[in-house]
Amino acid sequence: MILSLLLGLAALGGLLVLANGWAERRLLRPDARYPWPPLPPAAPGTVRLVCAGDSLTHGNLSAPYVPALAARLAPHGVEVFNAGINADLAETLLARFDDVVAARPDFVAILVGSNDVNATLSPADLAQYRRRRKLRVPEPPSAATFHRHLTALLHRLRRETTARVALLSLPPMGENLAHEANHRAEAYSAIIREVAAAEGAAYLPLRERLVAELRAQPGQPRVHFGQTTRLIRTAVLRHYGLGQSWDRIAAAHGHRFLTDNLHLNSAAAAIVADLVAEWVEQELAAPARSA
Repeated sequence: MILSLLLGLAALGGLLVLANGWAERRLLRPDARYPWPPLPPAAPGTVRLVCAGDSLTHGNLSAPYVPALAARLAPHGVEVFNAGINADLAETLLARFDDVVAARPDFVAILVGSNDVNATLSPADLAQYRRRRKLRVPEPPSAATFHRHLTALLHRLRRETTARVALLSLPPMGENLAHEANHRAEAYSAIIREVAAAEGAAYLPLRERLVAELRAQPGQPRVHFGQTTRLIRTAVLRHYGLGQSWDRIAAAHGHRFLTDNLHLNSAAAAIVADLVAEWVEQELAAPARSA
C-alpha cells in the first residue's frame, strides 16, 4: 500500500515536471493575435486596440478576456491585438514595446504589475524571473523600478503614437485580502493610478471592482499564497492534461475569481473585458457627443 502510494506520488511528480517543461517551451510564446511583425496601416474606418501586459492578457494560463473584448468591439470597427506575454514584468514589457508602437494603435490598454509584485515576495520567485530572463538588470524589482518602467511605457506611447491609453489596476493576489501580497498589490495599484494621472491616461479600477465583490461576498479559500508556484503548475496539468476549466480549478480552491492566486477565472476575465470595452466605447462616442 505504501509502495503504491509512493509510486503514485512519484508519477504525479513526473507529470508536474513534464507539464512545467511544456509550459516553459510553449506557453511563453506570443498569442496568434500578437501585433508582430509590423502591421500595415489600419483599413479606413477601422481602429486598433492593443492589449498589453502579462499572463492575465496572454490568456493561456488565465481565463482569456481578449476574445470577448474583440467580439464586443467588432461592431464598432475595432480590431484587437493581444500583446500579453506570460511572466512579463513592466521591465520586460518595455523591452519588447517596439512591437506595440509599430502596430500604430489608436488605443492601448495595459495590465501589468502582478509579476513585479510577485518578484518582491520571495528570493525563490525572484530567481525564477531571472532564470526566465524576465529581469535583465542587476537592480532588484521594487516599487520605484515599477514606477519608472510604467512611466517609460507611457512616455513612448505619447512620443511615438497618437494612441489613447488606459492603465488597469492589479487584481487581488490570492483572495486573502489581509495577506502581504495584497498589501503590495494595493500599493502598486496606487502607483498605477498616480502614473495614469500624471501622464494623462485613463485609469480602469479592476482591483477596486474585484475587491468590492470579494468583500461583499467572500470566497472560502482552501489554499494559501505560499502554494502559488505549485498551484500554477498543477493548474496547467489540470487544464491542459485533464481538460478542466479555469472556473472548475478556481472553485476547487475555494476562490471566486482566481485559479491559483495569480490568474483569473472567467468571471474575473469578464470584468476586465467590460472595463476595457466601456472605456473604448466611451472614447469612440466622445467626438459624437461634442459634435
